[in-house]
Amino acid sequence: MYGLINKAMQSMICEKFGDEQWDRIQAASGVPEDSFLTMRSYDDAITYDLVGAAAEVLGAPVDDCLKMFGEYWVLETAAKSYGPLMNASGDTMVEFLGNMNALHDRITGTFLDYVPPEFEVEELGDQRHRIHYISKRQGLVPFVVGLLSGLSQRFNSELEIHHQEQLDVEHGTHAIFEVSIR
Repeated sequence: MYGLINKAMQSMICEKFGDEQWDRIQAASGVPEDSFLTMRSYDDAITYDLVGAAAEVLGAPVDDCLKMFGEYWVLETAAKSYGPLMNASGDTMVEFLGNMNALHDRITGTFLDYVPPEFEVEELGDQRHRIHYISKRQGLVPFVVGLLSGLSQRFNSELEIHHQEQLDVEHGTHAIFEVSIR
């Protein structure tokens, strides 16, 4: 993953829990002290190690840490780093989700070897939607739950996840969410 991800995690921890907790998390993760250059690609294991250490130090389940980070990503990091692109990607949460792949396509040229996840949105009627999350990475479904929560806050929408399912895939992840968005 790119340094932008790790740097955002560091910012979230420092803002919500303080610099001392970040120092403890970094020490517990075994990740050497690094400034996490935004455009530099880092091994995914570094991010996973940081999340695991955050769960340990904060005394919270990994899934809760990933969800919190997903919300932070939307509301803070992406809003600051990609605000104009996010604003141009939709006026409602459903419209934004439908344009998520195009948003990722626009930033693909910014990062070398960037392989973004894919999102597909199906309208089911009565404000219900099926959202497919497809990624080459594993273990980030709780992060996506946080993203959805953050997007609902961004668009002042009510989000209810009725059903969540992960399909068996050979590599990566394919998760399906059935949601209501009001």
